Amino acid sequence: MKNVKELHSLIKRRRRQIMVHSFGYYRMNDNLISDEVYDNWCYELVKLQNEHPEISSEVELYEEFKNFSGESGFDLPLGEPWIAVVWNRLVKYK
Repeated sequence: MKNVKELHSLIKRRRRQIMVHSFGYYRMNDNLISDEVYDNWCYELVKLQNEHPEISSEVELYEEFKNFSGESGFDLPLGEPWIAVVWNRLVKYK
């Protein structure tokens, strides 16, 4: 079983990954990961948020993901500048 710090870190990582890769898919019309990987991240995040709501609410991007169903990242707020910066870095390493 993961401790609170590990759960916090995993929720944060999944949220950021989903934001960045949703940006790539919906705004840049590109994929750097498979649909299967993306879907697994989404389902894992939804499960983590449902099983650990008290930890989830303390992790950055909580408001953006509090109603996230895991079905799509289309409705996420993808206009934050940091998202494009991270996406562009990933594209360089592709």
